[in-house]
Amino acid sequence: MAAITIGLARGAFPGDAGLQDIDLLVFPELMDGGYAAVRRNEGRHALDDAFVAVLRDASKRGACIVGGSLMLAAGGGTHTNTSLVFAGGRVVHRYDKIHLFRPGNDHRYFVGGRSLGTFPLTVRGTKLRAGVVICYDLRFPELTRALAQDGAQLVIVPARWPAVRDLAWSTLLRARAIENQVFVVGCNAGGEEGGRSYVFGPAGEELLVVEQDDARPVVTVTIDSELIGRAHRFHDNLREAVLLRAGRIPRRLTGAATRVRHRSAGH
Repeated sequence: MAAITIGLARGAFPGDAGLQDIDLLVFPELMDGGYAAVRRNEGRHALDDAFVAVLRDASKRGACIVGGSLMLAAGGGTHTNTSLVFAGGRVVHRYDKIHLFRPGNDHRYFVGGRSLGTFPLTVRGTKLRAGVVICYDLRFPELTRALAQDGAQLVIVPARWPAVRDLAWSTLLRARAIENQVFVVGCNAGGEEGGRSYVFGPAGEELLVVEQDDARPVVTVTIDSELIGRAHRFHDNLREAVLLRAGRIPRRLTGAATRVRHRSAGH
């Protein structure tokens, strides 16, 4: 078994004790105080500030750290909702949230991201590719599919997804895992702005649930990367996706599908 231990943090950095025996440590969206801090004009960061330095330095001690997201200065007085990934004391990946949640006034505080990508993750000789999307991005399946097409086997979703919409949150996480045959880690905030956190396997297996009121600073789960191969044993969703092979969505169907449509129209 190629085992990878993932720790889900609820917010504050847990210190070195929270890094013990963890390969990948994930934080929620806006890990430094959430939207409440943003509304108070707090929680603003730069790549060279002390808060980011703590995460960067902690990654020198072995664990890869996905810094949830931070309100990061983008120049000209603007900010992005940015996830930084740290390994070996440096930033190895950056993702700026693309889809801004207008009901939460994201558009007042942030500018949207314009790029998407994956990064390599090596744990005790096991090599994976991983990618990040943030909260509301989860509702747009093309993002996770694009990551999977780029080789991602693990998709990380930092979020502040309210408990009242837990059904949508858990369903979408599981769906992204199943349709792309990847691990999906949904790291949610606790408290009023958050809810449950989940980890799903590539066949939709529920591997971890962390309740909203769980007071533990870090909750861990060990995943077996070999589950990816097992999920592909009977079918490969990416390889068998007809429209992906076509490269574009056809404006109309032809042949047998057209005949079925015409018959249906007469009823």
